[in-house]
Amino acid sequence: MGSRSGQSNYRADEKDLIKEWPKMNKEINEHVFEIRYKPNSKILDYRGTWAEMIAEHMQLSEWRILDNRVDVYDKAGKNHAFVGFRNSGFLCTDSPTRNYFYDQAIKLFSYISKLDGFEPELVVERIGVKSKFCTNFEKSFEELKNLFASKYIRLTPEAEKAINAKLVDIGSPLNFADSLGNFNTMAGPMEKGQIIQFFNGRKEADVPTIGLYFDIDYFLKPNKKMKADEINKAIREFAESSWGKYERVKQLILGI
Repeated sequence: MGSRSGQSNYRADEKDLIKEWPKMNKEINEHVFEIRYKPNSKILDYRGTWAEMIAEHMQLSEWRILDNRVDVYDKAGKNHAFVGFRNSGFLCTDSPTRNYFYDQAIKLFSYISKLDGFEPELVVERIGVKSKFCTNFEKSFEELKNLFASKYIRLTPEAEKAINAKLVDIGSPLNFADSLGNFNTMAGPMEKGQIIQFFNGRKEADVPTIGLYFDIDYFLKPNKKMKADEINKAIREFAESSWGKYERVKQLILGI
């Protein structure tokens, strides 16, 4: 394990914005980009060389070398990049803007795709972006549940009659496909305890007491060679579409 220090491409006030995001916005988010490719054993030979280079490029202070990959991350645990012999990716906690996460993910992949030992064209098995959002709701869980049930997922009168019971909770795993790829979503009202389960490692004070939860997992399984610019395009489009869908769902249910 190692560490380094350096100047970030993001200003000090932007770093503060990332740190204070949950308190300022009463909203938390997490994003993960991952690409899986045909195993490349050369990467194992370059782990030691790459660790500090990637850390410097991404302006992340910490790094560690594992058996099959290199991890690079910051002390606060907000940003985490990894490069392995069969997958690579980037994780971001509380992206302060719609583009911050995918800008950093593209910055990582554009760099590693040019490193010695990394193939200029990868046989990509899967490429995906998963985003999680939770927005604070000031009223009761019961009120949020009723909003969700009336605005997003509705039981028909016939279904209510068939069940013949009070609805106490509601959630909706749904699977879709569009012009960008396939995507799976999960949404519903949540209380603090459940929110913490979906956002591992969060401080209790940074998690809403009651919140609207939404996650979306965009992916493709091309099983073919892809160039870096194609991969970067997919990252951007998946991330932008995911954030946009959440904003529209939030507007629909919460009116904000």
